[in-house]
Amino acid sequence: MPHVLFLLLLLFSQAKAENIGGSAYIKINAGLWGAPTAGVFAADTMEKFGDNWRALRVPLQTARYFETLPPFFVLGLGANYKDNFLLHAEFPLRRDIEAWHQDPYKRTYTFAPSELDLNVPAEAWGQWNNPAGFVKFGRFKPELAPTPNTIILGGAPHHDAVHWKFAAGIARYDFLIVSLNAWLDSTEIKQQQDVNATIPNARGRVYTEPSKNLLLHRVGIDGRFGYISISEQSLIGGKNLEFRDFSPFTAWHNNFSYGYSKMSTALEAGLRPIKNSEFYWQFVMEDIQSPVGEVEGDKGYTTLAFLAGYKQKIPLGNFGEIESRIDAVRTDPQYNNNKVPLQKMTSRKIYNSNFREQGKPDFADMYIVDYPLGYRRGPDAIDLWWNLKYTTANKKFGAELETAYLRQGDCEIYSGHKECSERKILGGTEEKLFLLDFLANYFYSKYLSIYAGAGFLNAKNKDNISKNNKNDAWLKAGLAIF
Repeated sequence: MPHVLFLLLLLFSQAKAENIGGSAYIKINAGLWGAPTAGVFAADTMEKFGDNWRALRVPLQTARYFETLPPFFVLGLGANYKDNFLLHAEFPLRRDIEAWHQDPYKRTYTFAPSELDLNVPAEAWGQWNNPAGFVKFGRFKPELAPTPNTIILGGAPHHDAVHWKFAAGIARYDFLIVSLNAWLDSTEIKQQQDVNATIPNARGRVYTEPSKNLLLHRVGIDGRFGYISISEQSLIGGKNLEFRDFSPFTAWHNNFSYGYSKMSTALEAGLRPIKNSEFYWQFVMEDIQSPVGEVEGDKGYTTLAFLAGYKQKIPLGNFGEIESRIDAVRTDPQYNNNKVPLQKMTSRKIYNSNFREQGKPDFADMYIVDYPLGYRRGPDAIDLWWNLKYTTANKKFGAELETAYLRQGDCEIYSGHKECSERKILGGTEEKLFLLDFLANYFYSKYLSIYAGAGFLNAKNKDNISKNNKNDAWLKAGLAIF
C-alpha cells in the first residue's frame, strides 16, 4: 500500500503537459474532537441477520456531528485541463463512528485497524466549467443554500449526484439528480409491498424495485439587490428511472407519475439591502392538498417548513473581518416523512464497521442513519441558531462561536407518518437544547495549524425522554499538518 500511494503522489505531482495540471497533498490531523451526541449509540435494532448479527439504527444527532470529525490522515489527488475540466478525490482515514462515540476523550486518531472507518471516499468528483456555469458529477455536497440550516437538500453529508448549473445574466437554473441508497430492512420491505399503505394516486399499484432517486429543478433570477427562485424536489422510489422522470425541463407533475413519487415545492428569496448583508427566506410545501382531484373521504395533510435568516460581513480593515449569521427554522411533524419507506425524503447511509467482535452476543457490523433531505435536524422542530466568526486580515487566526436554542417533538423521520400527520408541532415529550460551541484556529505556518475549542449543552428531556435533564461539555484540541 505505501508503494501505491508513493506512485500516485509521484504521478500527480509530475504532470507537466501543456494546459494539464496535477496535484497531490497529504493532511494529518491529531487531537480531540468532542461534540454533543445522543445518550445511546444505537436507538434500536433495525434487523437481525442471525442470533448475534444485527444492523443498528444510529440517532441522527450523533451521526451529524460524526460527519464533522476531521480525518487523521487524508490523501488528496487532483488533475485539471486549463480551468475547464477538474478532477478531485480525497481518500481519508478516520475513526469508526462507534469507536469515536465510545471514546471518552473523542480522539480523532487511532492505531487499531478495527477502529478504522471503512466508508470512504467521502468526496470524489469531476467538474466541467463553462462560461455559463458548470456540470459536476460524482460524490460531493451540492452548494445550493445561503446557510447550513437550509430546509432544501441540507441534511445529508454528501450525495452521489450530477449537478448542472446554468447562470446567464440574471437568469439561474439548477438541475440535480441524486442516487440514494434503496436498502430496506425486512419490516420496511413489507411496508413497501403493502397496497394499503400506498397513496390513493397509486390506484392500487405497489412499486418495489430497489431504486430511489431524487430530482431537483430550480429556476430563478439573481440580481445585485436580491434573488428569487422556485424549486421542485421529486423523489422517485420503488421504480427505476425513465427519461420522462428525470428530464431536466419537465417538472411539477408533468411527468404523470402515479404513486411512485413524492413531490415538494420550495420558494426561496433573498434581499441584499446594503453591501455584505443578506436577508433570506425559504418556504417548503410537501404533499400539497388540492381542492380538486383528491379522493373523496381521504384526509390529506399539507406539510410545511420555514426558514428565515440574516447574515452580515463586517470588514475591520487591518483587524480582519467579522461574519455573523442568525437563522430561525420551523418544520412540521411529518416533514420529509411518507407512508412507504422508499418515498421518504431521506438519504440512507450505511456505515459498515469492524469495531465489534463477531463472537460477542451484541455483534453488529451495519450502522444505519437516515439523513433528512431537508432541514439537517429533521421534522417537528422550532430552532434558533446564531453563528459568529472572526478572521484576522492575514488569515493566520480565526475563531467561530455557534449558539442555538433548539426545541423538537418526538416525531422523527422514521416515526409513523399517519400518527405524526395528526399531531401538532412539538408534540409528545418535547426536547429542549441550549448549545454553545467554540473553535479557534491558528495557522502557525503554511504547513501547520493548531486548533482548540470547547462546547456546552444543557438538555431538558434529552432524547425525548421525560425528565432526562443533563448537562454535557466537551473539548476540541489538536494540530493539523498540510
